[in-house]
Amino acid sequence: MVPEHIVLKQISSNFINGLACHKFRPKDGEQTLPVIKIKEMHDGITAETEQVSENIPSKHKIFDGDILFSWSATLEVMYWYGGSGGLNQHIFKVNPKSHFPKEYVYEQLNSYIINFVKMAEARKTTMGHITTDHLEQSKIPLPPESLLKQFTEKIRPIHLKIGQTKQENRELTKLRDWLLPMLMNGQARVE
Repeated sequence: MVPEHIVLKQISSNFINGLACHKFRPKDGEQTLPVIKIKEMHDGITAETEQVSENIPSKHKIFDGDILFSWSATLEVMYWYGGSGGLNQHIFKVNPKSHFPKEYVYEQLNSYIINFVKMAEARKTTMGHITTDHLEQSKIPLPPESLLKQFTEKIRPIHLKIGQTKQENRELTKLRDWLLPMLMNGQARVE
């Protein structure tokens, strides 16, 4: 039996492109969110991370567990576990349609990246990127519902463990960054 194929874009209710965050600079005293750019996707939020007003549209806010897809320069898919933030341009937030498990959407996008890289290289631009047309042209196999359910039951615990580990790493990094200066200047000691 030949599996049915669908357009990649059909597994998501939308691919939300990030904001030009410089247009949403925070005013004095206003609550802020860190701007999540491709750099933050790799390095996490740092002291150099720009800030954006917390009053950006809610669809451009990202939270732990959201799927991010950088479509410019570095083409990659990841789960975000760096805390709340504002989505910058050149990154899609991918919201799966209700009948497609998040894990399936993530795995399909992640395995399709090599095709997007080839599409970007074929355009011969200095900074490779894909467009919504590429999403419309990309076809993926659609497994039978029973197989999709079995896949989700197997992969979901793995994805949850990855998320939990990333959150723990974030907390341990904060603790290290708080403790290390105190150890270095003698305010704290390890016996």
